[in-house]
Amino acid sequence: MYSAKWLDGIPTIQRDGHNVLAVWDQDWSFAANLCDLLNEMDAEPSLFLNKYDRIWLKDLDRAFGRRVQHV
Repeated sequence: MYSAKWLDGIPTIQRDGHNVLAVWDQDWSFAANLCDLLNEMDAEPSLFLNKYDRIWLKDLDRAFGRRVQHV
């Protein structure tokens, strides 16, 4: 989960206690809005491709990427 904290007078976005991003110009509202957006995105399921998915997609891309010879 993302949260905004002050670090040396600068709003800093943290994830699970680790600093991820410092926000310039001390724009606290931007930092808070960004945290809300990141938390919403984090709630969505992610798309992960394994090795075999990538191989299948590359083969599919090659098959459709070839030029077709018309007779």
